[in-house]
Parts: sequence; C-alpha cells; structure tokens
Amino acid sequence: MSKLINNSNFKEDNSHNKKAYEFIDRHLPVTYVDLTIAHIIKKGQRAPTKALIRNVRNKTIFRNDILLALVEVAYENKQAIEKIKLLTSEA
Repeated sequence: MSKLINNSNFKEDNSHNKKAYEFIDRHLPVTYVDLTIAHIIKKGQRAPTKALIRNVRNKTIFRNDILLALVEVAYENKQAIEKIKLLTSEA
C-alpha cells in the first residue's frame, strides 16, 4: 500500500462537508466501496479506484463527486434499514 499524504487544502469549515461526513459516519454500510463504484458507473461516469474511494471516505483526498456518491449510498442504506424495521415490526 502506498504512503498517503494528508491533503493540507482540505477544509472542514464547510458546514455541508461536515454534515456529509457525519451522515456517512452514521449510515454508510461496511461494504461501501463496491456499492459506491456501482453508483458512479450507473451515473455514466468512469469508475474510480477503490483506494480513491477509501481516501475520500477517510478525508485524505477531497472529491465532491465521490463524496456525493458516498452520501447517496449511505442514504440508500438508511432507507433500506428503515424499511426492514417497518416490515419486521408488523410481523
């Protein structure tokens, strides 16, 4: 694995970025990498590497397009969990 250099240009003072990472921390599934790649491909974009997705997730690299895909995957996971809770509570 390569040595990572922290991006000194990353600014967490952007409230939308901070909220996005908080949402990801709460709702992103463990298997987020392949789901994020599939989500990006579905949009018609070129697939990023798995390492790039992990680096965006760990705030090492900042890319809005990948951050958006991570938030969307986390949102879909949240909806799935809520639907499972709803369906199992009726049983």
